[in-house]
Amino acid sequence: MIVVCVGLRLWPQKRWKKIVLVFFLTLFVVVAALITLFVVVTLVVLPQINRDIVSGIDVMNSDGSKTALVVYQPGFTGFPRDVSYAFANGLASSGWKVEITTAGSQAPSNLSGYSLLVLGFPVYGGRPGDAIVRYVNRMSNLTGISTVIIALDGLNSPGESVDIMKQKVKALNGIFHESLALWIGNLSATDFARKAGSEIAP
Repeated sequence: MIVVCVGLRLWPQKRWKKIVLVFFLTLFVVVAALITLFVVVTLVVLPQINRDIVSGIDVMNSDGSKTALVVYQPGFTGFPRDVSYAFANGLASSGWKVEITTAGSQAPSNLSGYSLLVLGFPVYGGRPGDAIVRYVNRMSNLTGISTVIIALDGLNSPGESVDIMKQKVKALNGIFHESLALWIGNLSATDFARKAGSEIAP
């Protein structure tokens, strides 16, 4: 009973003071929630989605006349994988032999047997995912290989990350072929990627 009385005594009686107090209490809760979310994303989520994921190498159209290598970084959702596989299917339908894998330690870094390189990756904070950047950094020279960049974002336009990756490709003596910058909200993104792949002839 004493606690209740003390609590009521501390609560302001004037209406404007109540409004100010409620405003600052709400602001405190919102700021605390945002700080917590930032810490969780920074310390838990990003290290998980940017880690190297090792997978096997899937082969499509093994009788294709030339070989394309598709390397993608999985994301927080299945969007990067779905779009990368759709693009790979498009390449296979146009006559390419396609090898597709994740940007882990198993991904080929010697590209002498390939005629086309495709880099698919999620975009975080306007930049390419760390795993795909690490993969590209492991290569010493692209020796003129034609390269396609597929940047995939869930929140913003991924165009800036395309420019970042394009510079990396050119610095390694790769030839920039084309880019796709797709947003997860585009319900026809996989169809678009498949069509874009099918339009590249071996």
